[in-house]
Amino acid sequence: MSEWIEVKAELSASPLDWSSWDDIFEEHGIAGTVQTDKPPTLSGYLSPDALSNLEPLIQALESAGAIKVTHSQVPEVDWSEAWKQFFVPRRIGNHFMVVPSWSEFEPQPGDITITLDPGQAFGTGDHPTTRGCLELLERAGAQGKEVADIGCGSGILAVGAALIGAKSLDCVDTDPLCIRSTTENFARNNVIGNTFLGAGFDPLPSGQTYDLVLSNIISAALIGIAHEAARRVRPGGTWIISGIIETNWPDVLAKATACGFTLIDHIHEGDWIAARLTR
Repeated sequence: MSEWIEVKAELSASPLDWSSWDDIFEEHGIAGTVQTDKPPTLSGYLSPDALSNLEPLIQALESAGAIKVTHSQVPEVDWSEAWKQFFVPRRIGNHFMVVPSWSEFEPQPGDITITLDPGQAFGTGDHPTTRGCLELLERAGAQGKEVADIGCGSGILAVGAALIGAKSLDCVDTDPLCIRSTTENFARNNVIGNTFLGAGFDPLPSGQTYDLVLSNIISAALIGIAHEAARRVRPGGTWIISGIIETNWPDVLAKATACGFTLIDHIHEGDWIAARLTR
């Protein structure tokens, strides 16, 4: 039986911004992590075909300041099924229902059902960053709009945009697993869209602009792509951003404003911010 490896890093205190720790896991082949606060830990799973990343990951976590790093084998069948108990149908905003592909669900009148199996990709609607994006997407609308999703993860946002009338979808992610997950979730929801492997707007057709851009990524990445987002979002268009820890929000907003965006509204949940901007 194939064995997955659970890697858990214990920290001395909960950081204000977990994103740098998430980056370490992602750089070593783990796209999704689970946080706990008491004690402060971050854990993720290495697949059987990525076990060569184990030692480099441990070393990177220890070098970053983890006080203890442990790892243990988890049978693939147990891991792949056990996490599903935590992913249940969830209402987001007024109309979106995010429903696991294996769950029986009877939609109510007015429900917009996103059927999802994220695999190892980020995005089930359980994290405040994803919820914030979907709520702001519902407010912004997507009817007849050309949409780009930068950092698409599971494809949940792009699917949501399609289900409320988006004209076209271009989705980008740096992780091949996310591209695969997005493509599969497009099929589950009878959605047609394009996927591109790469960072930021780089893989997209040169000069292509959009009515709506969705970016649920870390604060540093948002700051890094803000200038290009200003070129890619059409005048009067919308940029919905998330993945912003509260302490980084002033820097993200200042950069977006300097690039010509104006804040319309934002959602604050826990330590996380999601925002809707226009150009």
